[in-house]
Amino acid sequence: MPDEKNFLDQFSSDGKPASFQEEERTPVVREKKPLNIKTLIIAAVLLLLLLIGTYFLFWAPKIEMPDFVGKTRSDVAAWVKQQGIEASGIIFDDTYDFDSDEGQILSQSIAPGKKVKNNVKLNFVLSLGPDPEERIKVPDLETMTKEEIQEWINENKLLKTKTVTAYNNEVVENNVIDYSFSGCDEDNFTRGCTLKINVSKGPAPAGKVTVEDFEKKPYATVEAWAKSNKIQLNKVEQYSDKVDLDYVISQSIASGKTIKEGDTMTVVVSKGTAVYMPDMIGWTKKQVEAWCRKNPSAYIDMEKGVYSSQTKDIVLNQSLASGSLIDPAELIELTLSLGNIVDVPDNFIGTEYHDRHGLHDWKDEQNELGADITVNRIGEFSDDVPVNCIIRYDNGVYVGGTLNVYISKGRNILLEDPKDLYDADGNLITWERLANCDLTEDDARALCDFAKLTNVEISYAYKEGKANGDVISVRRWDNKPIKAGTYLPENIILYITVCDDSYKN
Repeated sequence: MPDEKNFLDQFSSDGKPASFQEEERTPVVREKKPLNIKTLIIAAVLLLLLLIGTYFLFWAPKIEMPDFVGKTRSDVAAWVKQQGIEASGIIFDDTYDFDSDEGQILSQSIAPGKKVKNNVKLNFVLSLGPDPEERIKVPDLETMTKEEIQEWINENKLLKTKTVTAYNNEVVENNVIDYSFSGCDEDNFTRGCTLKINVSKGPAPAGKVTVEDFEKKPYATVEAWAKSNKIQLNKVEQYSDKVDLDYVISQSIASGKTIKEGDTMTVVVSKGTAVYMPDMIGWTKKQVEAWCRKNPSAYIDMEKGVYSSQTKDIVLNQSLASGSLIDPAELIELTLSLGNIVDVPDNFIGTEYHDRHGLHDWKDEQNELGADITVNRIGEFSDDVPVNCIIRYDNGVYVGGTLNVYISKGRNILLEDPKDLYDADGNLITWERLANCDLTEDDARALCDFAKLTNVEISYAYKEGKANGDVISVRRWDNKPIKAGTYLPENIILYITVCDDSYKN
């Protein structure tokens, strides 16, 4: 038999199969793909655009601030309504300004073109026009023409200075006849003072007038005739037992005579029968009225009254001494007693206690008449009468006495935690959370509405670490604790400060 080889010899000369030979191992390194820079840049740009778009879509101010300088409050109101701006943030201040008309906006706190939100805080300064209290030097008006006077009026924007024209035979046309002040004089003249300047239109066109017979006719008749015929009247008064009061006794130009327009005629007018003033002190009002019916030429005024110890409607004083001749053109004032009890009208109940046009003005008026009364304010809770309004008072008070006035302190509100009022996170809104500044403005308002508080003042400020709209601080006007189970009188202000990023620096 041929030599038999070992099984392994079949595959290798060295007696080992090829698979048993020592193998050389070479590690395989995979090639890394290079980063695509262009792709990264595109992704970064897209992300940036997304962030910018999100900002402008949700957070960026969108309302462009107009230029309101030179416009009016109504223009601001129309813009606020159109843009949905919160009106509570719009504040107007007034100031006098010579160069602008009244009601014109002089400045605004935010520059035109700037983007704002609808809760923006805006301040405007409105012009009141020229200051009416500014002193103005009065020139020598009598040397000026009408045109020069009007130029002076226009340059100084005089509010109540007017020129009127009238015919005058002595003053040249367009020159000043005379002028008069009201409420001031030449030395303390201001822009708001009344000044009337009469300017001549020159001589009136002359015409011929036939004089009528006016003797024993009412003075009003000759007065109307003179006015319609441009005749100057010189009225002279004297007493007469034969001609009634205010009737013509005589005239300087006889009837039938012809005169020119602008001529002067003198008429003597009756003052009635001479009457002498009696001593009326101690008389009653009815006694005075009876005497006046018998002496109609006497001009008696009994409107003046003062409080005193005398019975009501007794004469206390007279302006004309007894025994004096009474001039029908002279007003005689009698001072009557108003009595010693001041009756208080009931029309002040429910009105604001501090209203200067209400109870206090009435008290001052009575004290000017000698009442010498004082007011004693007494606070009292009321569910029906608003805070600081009058609940009731005495209906009468003696001269020199005290008037007790009861003033509403409003409701005495019990602070209770709501059982079904939750914030955005589902947590119950409580007074303790408000006291700890753990609420937003909306939550605080909801809690105050729940308690029906009407005397809440909310202001805005910036505080580091607080989110926009979060409560920063809260306190009562009387600085008492804020917690459930306590009372908060309606007249006590609750101050709440809310974080607002717009106040930052």
